[in-house]
Amino acid sequence: MIEAIKSKISFFEKYKKIFRFSLVGVINTLVDFAFFSILNGFTINKMLCQFAGYSMGTVNSFIMNKLWTFEDRKKFKIKAQIIKFAVVNIVSLLISMFFINFFYSILGINVYVSKVLVTLITQLINFAGYRYWVFI
Repeated sequence: MIEAIKSKISFFEKYKKIFRFSLVGVINTLVDFAFFSILNGFTINKMLCQFAGYSMGTVNSFIMNKLWTFEDRKKFKIKAQIIKFAVVNIVSLLISMFFINFFYSILGINVYVSKVLVTLITQLINFAGYRYWVFI
């Protein structure tokens, strides 16, 4: 029994950053979807909705990932981290805008299904960028 508990703790410790990143991602996605949906409800352009929602999720993401996911308390690197974080997210934003347009306008997929597909794509890009470039 004790070995089973140790094994579970070891598994969690090994994948702690991925678990935390995933939870932060869920929260960021809720923030993103909330802003996207509110603006979409006012029949604002889908690209503007995507930009605003993604931006709000990104602000939340930096704070939570820096302090909790990657437990980075270094203050001396904050400017460089913000710049790197912004680069990763600008790349993700451009990719997300391209795919929102592609899935919704070209393929005719429901805008919310398109948003989910785009979110999955950008999360892979973001984790790799944060883990191996921003919060090292």
